[in-house]
Amino acid sequence: MRHIPFILAFFVLLPACRLAWAAPPNPLPDTVALAMDGDIADQMITGIHTFLDRQIGEKREERFRSWPKPQSPNAIPLELQSEYLAATKPLRESLAYRIGIRESRAAEPRLRIEHPWAGHDDARDTSGLGISSVCWNVFEDVIVYGICITPNAPASQGRSPKAIVIAIPDADQSPEQLCGQGPEASSYAIELARRGVHVFVPEVIQRTEEARQGRAVLTDQEFLYRSSFVLGRHPLGYQVQSIQSLIDGIRQRFPNTPIGLAGWGEGGWIALHTAALDDRVHSTVVSGHFQSREEIWREPIHRNVQGLLRQHGDAELAALVAPRNFILDPIPGPKVLVAGQGAAPGLLNGPAPDKVAMEWNRAKSLVGVWGLGASLQEVDPALAATPKSNHAGEPSAAALVRLLNLLTTDSSPQSEAIPRWQPFHTYDERRKRTLQMWDRHQQRVLERSHLERTDYWKQLQTKSLTEFEATIAPYREDFRNEVIGAWETPKRSPNPRSRYLKSIDGIAEYEVVLDVFDNVFAYGKLLLPPEPLNAWSDSKSNANALTKRPCVVFQHGLEGRPDDTITGDHPAYHDVSMQLARQGYIVFAPQNLYLLEDRFRELQRKSNPLGKTLFSTMVSQHEVIVDWLKSIPIIDPERIAFYGLSYGGKSAIRIPALIPSYCLSICSADFNDWVWKNASTSSPYSYVWTKEYEIFEFDLGPKFNYAEMATLIAPRPFMVERGHFDGVAPDDRVGAEFAKVNHLYSALLKLPNRARIEWFPGPHTIHGKGTFEFLRQHLKP
Repeated sequence: MRHIPFILAFFVLLPACRLAWAAPPNPLPDTVALAMDGDIADQMITGIHTFLDRQIGEKREERFRSWPKPQSPNAIPLELQSEYLAATKPLRESLAYRIGIRESRAAEPRLRIEHPWAGHDDARDTSGLGISSVCWNVFEDVIVYGICITPNAPASQGRSPKAIVIAIPDADQSPEQLCGQGPEASSYAIELARRGVHVFVPEVIQRTEEARQGRAVLTDQEFLYRSSFVLGRHPLGYQVQSIQSLIDGIRQRFPNTPIGLAGWGEGGWIALHTAALDDRVHSTVVSGHFQSREEIWREPIHRNVQGLLRQHGDAELAALVAPRNFILDPIPGPKVLVAGQGAAPGLLNGPAPDKVAMEWNRAKSLVGVWGLGASLQEVDPALAATPKSNHAGEPSAAALVRLLNLLTTDSSPQSEAIPRWQPFHTYDERRKRTLQMWDRHQQRVLERSHLERTDYWKQLQTKSLTEFEATIAPYREDFRNEVIGAWETPKRSPNPRSRYLKSIDGIAEYEVVLDVFDNVFAYGKLLLPPEPLNAWSDSKSNANALTKRPCVVFQHGLEGRPDDTITGDHPAYHDVSMQLARQGYIVFAPQNLYLLEDRFRELQRKSNPLGKTLFSTMVSQHEVIVDWLKSIPIIDPERIAFYGLSYGGKSAIRIPALIPSYCLSICSADFNDWVWKNASTSSPYSYVWTKEYEIFEFDLGPKFNYAEMATLIAPRPFMVERGHFDGVAPDDRVGAEFAKVNHLYSALLKLPNRARIEWFPGPHTIHGKGTFEFLRQHLKP
């Protein structure tokens, strides 16, 4: 009897001993111990910020090194100018593409003067200046308004003006304000006209903030930006084309009169780009704007230009104006803060003198080797800052005098009278009317975007898989380089680090970190059922006896964590990663970048000017993840699948399109008419109304909707998981877009079993029925 306690103790302790004997290895085989503490996801975001900051700085030096150099420096000046214009032509063409100039301007701008030109008895004012309301067509469906001021001096009657200046307002100014009317008015347009030049003051897209559809509070600028960006257009391109159309109309009346541009703040931004692209501009004043653009990601989002910093900082733009005249007016610009209520945060508070000086020296160096330094002229900062030299909201008097001296030899005042007149339109009426015209134009572009995509894809051949795979390659490369944006930076050795966390029902959970670039790593959770884990531990002694398992990479959604997909029965995920591990799959749940709200959205803002996106970095992370998974001896490298929900569904349509090692992809709770969802201003489903300001991808509309992205995945299996009550999009939009995918797989490629959609009566969630069957069908666990 006295042995009974020992026997009982043995059986009590036996399970614990077995657990100790079978304790999972820590770290995993072929990895080193992970020693990182704290929130690794937060550290990952921080590291990518550091990486992007470095990339932005390096791009400035690359632009300088790659600027065209003269091939014949001893040539005469005219020959050098011709060579310079030819050498910089590709840079102008690239700039026009980047700022969204797609459509041709109206062949007939129909510049209309609502009241007669100076010298007629019924001119609106009799004080020596004629003030007229004007309008002109940019496109056939877009009319822009403005004001024209003409000198009425008798000597000017019946003659062409000696010069014309287009004075471009800031986005907080109306044309009337530049003509001395209303609160915070400036009179510099009037002052220019007094000196004998004709002055046009066009309206610009405003900073007025409104709740759009009662939801996100956006400026007019951001409202137009959101739709235009995905359609390959841009508010900056629209405004440059507005000025160019005005020049078209002026040239019809006065073909030989020199034309100058002057702009402060937003007007300086528009003037700089217009002058860089249009050689009809004789001389340009950029005031309260010019400086280095390495922090453009902090500015209001409508200034976000995809790929701008690849070739164009402010110095390069000024250099593109040469050999014509560029005048830098180094005075302060507007102070602007955009924040909250669904808008993208944005700040203008400059230009900073040190950043002005640095960029100005770069500009002079770029044109100096061509002997064009005289074309760049700077107003003495001390003179520009003299209190009497300028009012808030306008270029300095010194800059305007310099502009007039370049345009005409006579800049003496011809009239001292101050005109009195009433505005021709109320500011708010005209602003709303113009905004509606631009919006309607964009919606027409959206309606035609499917035709642009059809034309873009006309080279694809589907008569055989061989032809398909040969002809799909250029589209995949365009998607990789121009839409997603591929990093050219060499990857580091992955240096896998791992740490055992816990086991649930025998399934071991590990944290894994893999290096990608300097300061950039991939991070996630690996789930290993007991049998393959034990086999991996013994793989060196039993390598030939290993059974290789399929692997599923499951990607969480917005603001998610890998843990959300493993335990806790999250209502969107229902422990899907753990469910899959229990079915015998090896599962990796990566931490993706869409976490910590504005901190991750700033990654998109920093990436875009480099021609990159969030997915540029995520694709690189997944390339490293897949390569590491393929190296694990218990994983079959031919059976690694991707499955993602919501923002993870966005990943599921983009990442496998560029990583052929993913043998299939499942897009859950995201697949829809993506271009429509981004660009529509009539649908309540549109991202135009929401806080996800990072979601828009440049020039997607003319090239890639979701059906076209799925085409990049083909002929690998592709599935959509769709709840009828998912608020992402209505069923008809989802079904119509998937019908194109099914047509490709079933009708053209004759692979009907490789494309599937499951409809279920549920919300934005994992259903886990048809998708699990799809995985079993194609992964054969």
